[in-house]
Amino acid sequence: MPMSLFDHEFAAEDLADSLIPPLAMHPPLGHFDNLRDAHNPERLAPHWNTFFAKTIDGLQTQAGIADTAHMLTGRLDDLQQTLARNVEDNGVTYNLYSDAVSHARPWSVDLFPMILSQQDWQNIRAGIAQRAELLNRILQDVYGKQRLVQDGLLPSALVHGHPGYFRATHGIEPAAGTYLHVAAFDLAQGPDGQWWVVSQRTQAPSGLGYALENRMIVSRLFQDAFKALHVERLAEAYASWLRSLQAHSEQGENARTVLLTPGPYSETYFEHIYLARYLGISLVEGGDLVVRDERVWLKTIKGLERVDVVIRRLDDDYLDPLELRADSALGIPGMLQAWRAGNVVMANAPGCGFLESASVMGFLPAISERLLGEPLRMPSIASWWFGERSAMRHLLPQLSEYVIKPTFSDQARRFVPAMGKRFKQAELCQWQERIEKRPDDYSAQAWVPLSHMPTWRGSAQAQSGTASSRAPIGSQAMMIRVFALSDGPGRWRVLPGGLTRIAPEGKEVVSMYRGGSSADLWVMADRAVQERSVQMGHHRTEHVITSRAAESLFWFGRYSERLDNSVRFARIVLEALNNAELDMSGATLDWLHHLAYENGLVSKAAPTPRVARLLFERALVASLADRKAEHGAWSVATVLDGLQYSAFSVRERLATEQWTLVNHAQQEFFASMHGSQIKTRQALRALEHLASQAMAMTGAQLDRMTRDDGWRMLSLGRQVERMSTLGGALASALELRVVEDDAGFGLLLDLFDSTITYRSRYQQRRDLYALVELLVLEAENPRSLVWMSDTLAGRLKRLPSSPWQALEAEGVLQDLPHLWSPQKLLRLAQSNQCAALGRQIATAATAAQNLSDRLTQQYFVHAHADSHAVGN
Repeated sequence: MPMSLFDHEFAAEDLADSLIPPLAMHPPLGHFDNLRDAHNPERLAPHWNTFFAKTIDGLQTQAGIADTAHMLTGRLDDLQQTLARNVEDNGVTYNLYSDAVSHARPWSVDLFPMILSQQDWQNIRAGIAQRAELLNRILQDVYGKQRLVQDGLLPSALVHGHPGYFRATHGIEPAAGTYLHVAAFDLAQGPDGQWWVVSQRTQAPSGLGYALENRMIVSRLFQDAFKALHVERLAEAYASWLRSLQAHSEQGENARTVLLTPGPYSETYFEHIYLARYLGISLVEGGDLVVRDERVWLKTIKGLERVDVVIRRLDDDYLDPLELRADSALGIPGMLQAWRAGNVVMANAPGCGFLESASVMGFLPAISERLLGEPLRMPSIASWWFGERSAMRHLLPQLSEYVIKPTFSDQARRFVPAMGKRFKQAELCQWQERIEKRPDDYSAQAWVPLSHMPTWRGSAQAQSGTASSRAPIGSQAMMIRVFALSDGPGRWRVLPGGLTRIAPEGKEVVSMYRGGSSADLWVMADRAVQERSVQMGHHRTEHVITSRAAESLFWFGRYSERLDNSVRFARIVLEALNNAELDMSGATLDWLHHLAYENGLVSKAAPTPRVARLLFERALVASLADRKAEHGAWSVATVLDGLQYSAFSVRERLATEQWTLVNHAQQEFFASMHGSQIKTRQALRALEHLASQAMAMTGAQLDRMTRDDGWRMLSLGRQVERMSTLGGALASALELRVVEDDAGFGLLLDLFDSTITYRSRYQQRRDLYALVELLVLEAENPRSLVWMSDTLAGRLKRLPSSPWQALEAEGVLQDLPHLWSPQKLLRLAQSNQCAALGRQIATAATAAQNLSDRLTQQYFVHAHADSHAVGN
């Protein structure tokens, strides 16, 4: 490509053909290149030409191609940074660790989409729809008359010997004979551009949520290209799928649908949240559901509500501890029986897992002829089962030509597909011996050199690479995952898009679990596509608050308030200890120690500041960022961890900004407290910043959340925590007679965040009567006990099946401050009876804890409401 100045402006398409190929790496020999024209490798494929022409548009200058290339790489670098920010801000994760909350791995998505022509897509769509129907027909036979096994078209060992086949469900036919409601297929493109089915996912396929998120992010970055290529939209496929699921239920369009997740520790938990939110259905865990009278019920704060459809992301084995894995804490006892009775639709039906075996694919061509009366429209990659002795005899001598896969389930992912061409002679002999000993356990597939797609490496990475790898546009092996969604009995809609999965650079094994990346999948239409935005929650149903979500929101409120209080307490104590002009009495020092110990800021072993002020201060500072309580104190760090976990458990209900605030607060606090010897000044700066973030969290809760029952639970949690903590602090200050010390009196006002209000009303006068009036009885002060109590009462009265009257009858509410006699309290204050006042105020903290216990019994564990069911 000439790099001289050009005296006329290239058309954008010509410029793309001139500019992009030199910036892009070539795939290895023998691999299909999706970027370049198959007939002229010096030019781009037509759809990539359009993509880059729209991206370049506006960058053309009279300076030359080199300058335009520099501006293009700068633009793409900026878009890459925007993409990374979107992934972080949206909290998109793919978890690799057991502690998914604190070690979540950001989802990896490439800047460029994978683009499919309409011709390629038409072939894929027809082949995948046929294959989905074929798999459903196989399930009908295997769980019915089993003619395929009897006639030798499907070996019995691949069915009955597979842990994914459930004998307990044989003879049970789901509604309309639909076992599969969603199936995923991994496709590879060979050197000639032909697409092959490599694997199929039928148990609980993942990727539908990530496909949506990738589309949301990438399409916004390349809006002009997205429109110019007439990319198919995804929304209608999801809508029709949900309608199909509901149509399979007796309740029809009124069917309550839920998405069953293993919970926050699942590697794909983010997409469970995302998909449930987008479909407008409840995200539930096993503990949210209960089976009564062979029906499935959802535990909500209104009682038990009937569930008709379950989209499950929980593997078969864990679904029902009564009939499957007895040690499963994720499933629902009696779930299989409810399904047998026809009272719940499960997507997918239990027992579909055996179809995922690579060996099954080798038998599909003959089965298709038998069940459908036609050949497969899209070929499977050649697959064999070593359990067939003839296949083993043929394959073992030439094992190096194939990919070895497990025949049966490998949920622990201990078995990485082994590529024979990489075997050394010793390894080859070991594999041959292993297969000969247990041939049924192994399958073989032909090796196909995967096609490559362009990926954005970035200009910085390109400059730091070797001479042969300095191109900013990389070339990486890829596969696509497409989804067949039920569209009524015997009908299938193939999602016009899906998930592109990319192998790590220089590798050929595509696995998200082992470091791979992803890309959006654009399917081109042959005409302009009617614009329809992809909006979460497009399909609305009656919103419910599950008991688990209510409990998590309650604790999210408690931890939010606890963080605010812990930070304030720590700042007040440290600032007081380092204020040379503050003359504190021994009682005040004892009270500060009491506050710190009772709120987990120091351990019991820490000396009191009256005895050893410096050692006490060092113990408090050392404990602030100690998340493992190595110093014996559960301080600010553990409060942040608790806050993050409770927020993570209800991410589907929180705005992205709220989740981002919690994440950033935790990360920034630990970063600012990094070091072996933290100084008090450093700790105070970190606490001050954290206090600002805690205030922002409170603002987000007040301004961004709908005032529904979930928000009321969060608010109850905040007020329970505030009354318990501040009531206890005030009671101890009175009992220790700290209010008789000027310094202690001022610190108490700071603790209640009421210093300015007090001084504006009472100037500098230290008056116990005024203190009680402001901190206990003032109904307009959000830090007064009466305000907290009255707020609690208001929230309680608006809860469904409000426990207010029952709690009054049981005496649980009798010690709430808004029911106290103001005259009695003021008389005690006027006569300076601190001890009596302290005892009275201490009952507020006890009442708050009793109320928390009562809410738990009624709304979270349903201790008294097993028989309270709502609906049919």
